Amino acid sequence: MTQTNAVTTETDAALAVLRSMVGIADATVERGTAGLTLTQFRALRVVAERTPVTMRRVAVELGLNPSSVTRACDRLEAAKLLQRAANPLNKREILLAPTARGRRLVDRVDHDRRSVLADVLDRMEPRAREQLARVFGAFADAAEAALHPGADTAR
Repeated sequence: MTQTNAVTTETDAALAVLRSMVGIADATVERGTAGLTLTQFRALRVVAERTPVTMRRVAVELGLNPSSVTRACDRLEAAKLLQRAANPLNKREILLAPTARGRRLVDRVDHDRRSVLADVLDRMEPRAREQLARVFGAFADAAEAALHPGADTAR
């Protein structure tokens, strides 16, 4: 097998895994969020993980333009999943934080995702699961470095 074919095969395998993971992400968001889009849920997750956070920071984290994030956050606020407050240190900035309901939703989706992933992993041989954990760790590090060049990606 030539180098090009090996890379194509590896890329195709990674693409197949990506499709499976996106399918899991979509299914767990659809089941647990009563109509939120994946983008809205991703915005809520960033807010929950980075609280308090600015709209600009959410846009940077998601790689989206600020107007898309504003619309997503408007919907999250209307659904009582997110709250906004003026930044006491900079009156021009709005800080975002999840409501208790928003935090419970993120936790529930995470629980559902862990459950689905555990079911998938249970279908694999123990040795393959061990190898997968190492490979996924390396992949996550490499993906973070590719998506955020120059950022501190050490875990």
